[in-house]
Amino acid sequence: MQFVHILAVLAILFGRQGGDAVDTYVNVPTGALPNLVTRLRCATSETLLYKYETTTQLWGSTNQQFKTSCDVHITCLGEAPDKYGGNALLFNAFINHVKVVLLNAPEHPEDYVSGDLNPVEADVIIIKRVVSSPFEALASSNKRKKRQTFEGLSNVGQQIIVDEPYPIDDDMAIPCQFVQNYDGKILDVLFAAADTDIEIRNFKRNPIVARSTQLSREKAEAPTPSMAGERKAAFTFKRGESGSTIGKTYGSNDFTKFAAPSAGNDDTTTKLTAQERQSFNAEGDFTSASGSLTAHFGLDDTALRSSKYAPPAARRVLDPDDEDSVLRTADVDIADDLTADATFQMSLSTRAKRSAETDDIAVRNDLDYVSGGLMAEDDRDSGRKNQLEILLQSIGDVYDTLYQFVTTKSLITLNALQDILQLENELDRENLQYAVVRDVTHFVKQIDARICRDEWTTCSELYQLLALGGGSVAERLLVERLDPVLTQLTEDQQADVLNYITSMPKPSPYILYFLKRIYNSENTSMLLPTIRLTMASVASRDTIPEEVRASVSDLLLSELQESSCEQADAIIDVLQAVGNLGDTLSDRMIDDVIAKGSVCGRTHEAVSQASMYALRDVSDDDAVQTYYGQSLLDEDCDIKAAVITTLIDRMFRIQEQQYTESVESKWPLIGFNEIDEIVATNLLNLTDEFTCIGEELYRYLEMKKNDKAVEILEEFRKNYDVEELLEDEEDDGKQSYNATYSHERQKRAWDHKTCSSWGHSTYYNILQTSGQFSSDKNIYNRRRHCLAYKRVGVSKANAKFYAGIFAGKRTSGLNQYKLFTKMVGKGQIFSKTFDIGTVLAYRIRSSLGITYQRRYMVIAGKVLLKPDTNSVACNTRTWHYERNFYIPIYKITIYIASIDIGAQIRPRFEVNFICKAKGSNTLLKVQPKAILRIAASAQASFAKLVRGGITIGVNLNFFIETITESIPCISGQYGYDPMTISIEAWYQIRSKIKFQWWPPKFKWTWGSRKKYSPSSLKWKISSPYRRTWLSRSCDGSNIAVTSLPPFTAGLSNDAKTQLRSFFNPRG
Repeated sequence: MQFVHILAVLAILFGRQGGDAVDTYVNVPTGALPNLVTRLRCATSETLLYKYETTTQLWGSTNQQFKTSCDVHITCLGEAPDKYGGNALLFNAFINHVKVVLLNAPEHPEDYVSGDLNPVEADVIIIKRVVSSPFEALASSNKRKKRQTFEGLSNVGQQIIVDEPYPIDDDMAIPCQFVQNYDGKILDVLFAAADTDIEIRNFKRNPIVARSTQLSREKAEAPTPSMAGERKAAFTFKRGESGSTIGKTYGSNDFTKFAAPSAGNDDTTTKLTAQERQSFNAEGDFTSASGSLTAHFGLDDTALRSSKYAPPAARRVLDPDDEDSVLRTADVDIADDLTADATFQMSLSTRAKRSAETDDIAVRNDLDYVSGGLMAEDDRDSGRKNQLEILLQSIGDVYDTLYQFVTTKSLITLNALQDILQLENELDRENLQYAVVRDVTHFVKQIDARICRDEWTTCSELYQLLALGGGSVAERLLVERLDPVLTQLTEDQQADVLNYITSMPKPSPYILYFLKRIYNSENTSMLLPTIRLTMASVASRDTIPEEVRASVSDLLLSELQESSCEQADAIIDVLQAVGNLGDTLSDRMIDDVIAKGSVCGRTHEAVSQASMYALRDVSDDDAVQTYYGQSLLDEDCDIKAAVITTLIDRMFRIQEQQYTESVESKWPLIGFNEIDEIVATNLLNLTDEFTCIGEELYRYLEMKKNDKAVEILEEFRKNYDVEELLEDEEDDGKQSYNATYSHERQKRAWDHKTCSSWGHSTYYNILQTSGQFSSDKNIYNRRRHCLAYKRVGVSKANAKFYAGIFAGKRTSGLNQYKLFTKMVGKGQIFSKTFDIGTVLAYRIRSSLGITYQRRYMVIAGKVLLKPDTNSVACNTRTWHYERNFYIPIYKITIYIASIDIGAQIRPRFEVNFICKAKGSNTLLKVQPKAILRIAASAQASFAKLVRGGITIGVNLNFFIETITESIPCISGQYGYDPMTISIEAWYQIRSKIKFQWWPPKFKWTWGSRKKYSPSSLKWKISSPYRRTWLSRSCDGSNIAVTSLPPFTAGLSNDAKTQLRSFFNPRG
């Protein structure tokens, strides 16, 4: 067989040469030749050797520099297949001698230990043994023989780094092919079927892209292929006796499509500028190329309009409010160092005659090649995989980490484990060499459930961690915790377990079978509303079979049909559960929700609003569209506002879902339909019936990703002479004039000055519509209320919080009153926005003397409920909930460097709820605290040998404390614990290690991360802070105020400890 192959090769060579080299040229269409600066030559008898080299400088002032070099062997194989048009050549490319060098490594690099910088990584904690701890029994199991964790990170046995000059040449062993058109454009890159490594394939594309050009002088501007995406470029031409040179320039605005759709690259905040040059000799051979490219990510509009990047030294003052008396530092633009500057050179070095021996290595005609395209391939999970590797390095042994938590109670200990479990779920866990979830499950399984009744703060965190990991063992363990006989947990603690089950990423039908059995057997349990919400959330998951989901839907449907309009609160509870089913609602359910909202909404507006919100995830359904459209046209201002507010909320959810999952229907974010026409028409022709929600109509169109919506807004601003956006997200606390609505906007800073203007602007409809407030005013003739807004953080990493409190009393009747507190949080990292969550607590005594009390959280679009044993009784509750998800932000290939920017998001809400009563006065104290941890990371990988990155650690928090009394009175405070935003750069080197002598075995492993010191940018509030939002204010000075005992009076020591722990700085 080898002999036959040699004969075939010799026949090809000498048949084409006839003893001497015979050059052929690419076929050129008739009439095109005079306009070409050169004609591509194809010398099939020789291989051209090029030296290719790139230098990449990353992350701005951190000045990481990497040099990558390789040899590129190019052989022309003749005419390309007919499918490429008959005017193109087919080339073979073989790459070897790949080398990556770190040019400016620190002289004394330190192991990367992040402290509070990076919330992804666990801090190193010194454990002080507590002999009396109920978890002491875990200590012995903690001393078991440690399991080998992630392969490549173990140090068992003698390991020797293999010193090879070109360690990844084996990965480059398979050649590829490419097709170049007569006009210089690269039409395709072809890869062998066995060449499956995406990063290696992308590396091979680089030298091929370097020779892509435009040889026709008629086309000074033309589409040209790129690894980064589809774009056009401007060309210049120079032709002389010795050859031709073509110049090429392009920038961000020239791109029509980026190569990595999974990242959702935001081209409006990315700036690219590039210049390149290709040269050919007089015979038509490609001889050299060079180029430079500069990229800056995460810019704002001002920077994009500037011809040059703003110097990073420019800083904005975070908050000029001197009366805060808090140490504040200058604002930090976290995008300052998200830069990449790269150059490349490729030049012809030597020519070599082809031979059968070299063809066996470099050409490989025996392989099947398939089209791969020129754009860089998108490995959707590359960022997650890299992050998982780094996290596994950081935690060491899982048992040690968990034991640290149960002995120190420091939540930061669990941060890395939470991120790992989330990433394991997003990746295919079955294909991972090691899964942390097994160790987490094994550890938690050893805890005696009876301990947890008195150690609930610790156990609840572990159970939430267990739910995040998921799996059949975790499901069985959590279900067992719902059996009060086995565990002796209180109903309140069981409710927490139910809420944690809601967060399970891939639940099985087993969970629903068990929950339905409890639901059908416990007709009087306070857990029923919570079970209902949990069942609906679990049923909405993709892992639940349709017939099982239908059984939950039927249960909710029967309850909805059986409830009368007089049972408004019960209807709303069911509708909230219906909303948790998400986009899995059946047509029958949709029809019944619309019918209930239409009929009962006539007398109970809250039911109408709840029905609209329940249908938010099926807002593109025809029946829902009709319902929303008719409500916009025919109903009063509050219902109109409810429609728009629901659709705005849906747009937020679509934006967030796009980061983590596929979304089939993207309206109202994408597209423009009849409802959008209604909004646009009534914004441009503001009649009396729509002026009341004019600001919401504007905000709705502003959020849409649609060119027509942009045109409508431009026309609106022109017609009404509006120069500024109606919503000032930066909120400097100053008043601004709104010409459209002819009133002066109130200050939105967190103080009491806005307390009397709830219904004046739709800005706070996120809390409660102005119509609901008007209804409350009519019912409760004595009242106090207040609204506030606050932003914490910096311009591209921040959290926005809205809060409202209301206390109202009706002087006639059976002590009729309403006490209400709500807090909503929204987060942002670069251009990506997401929900932190919502906390709502209220207590209402109706005209019939019936007391209703609810505590809700809304997290990731799912409603969670903290139930009450008895709504009439006052009690104390503590509650926390956390979720974890990854957002891809930018992904782009810049020459050799594959850059991936993403963020691990971890929002958390902690709530204290205290109700006390004395005589006729009832008091609610609500303390919600929002914690937002973001670990944003930018990584650049170079040929799988070196990766350099920058880590942005964001730790933000904010809390309020509100007191509402049925007198009525209100008061409140707000504050925060220390906060930080920091940036550091790091790099890692990958080595080939021999870990077994005979038979020899090798593995690749990444070394420890080395950081660049000093760290670059930091933003910090170093001290905890608490400030009075508003002093106690009551309506009715002639009424004697009943004094109440201290809020902690009568509480157990454990309850007091729990309350204090929520608002003390954590280690």
